[in-house]
Amino acid sequence: MVFCPFCDGYGVIYKAKVISTNTVIFICDECDTMWNTDEILAENCLNFKEYMQLFGLKALWSELEEVGVYNPE
Repeated sequence: MVFCPFCDGYGVIYKAKVISTNTVIFICDECDTMWNTDEILAENCLNFKEYMQLFGLKALWSELEEVGVYNPE
């Protein structure tokens, strides 16, 4: 399990796929900070709302599928 660098150990990172773009993302379940890489660092994060708006989508978790806790192996 990976924790969000912004949520003081409370936010868990989930791996998900954006349904309409087939893009894999990694998103915090607390603050909705996201990454489009499995390198979960404060320096390379994205804003989920802004990212989804690039594709004309709403920043809703219902736009995601295959959502599961990210466990790097």
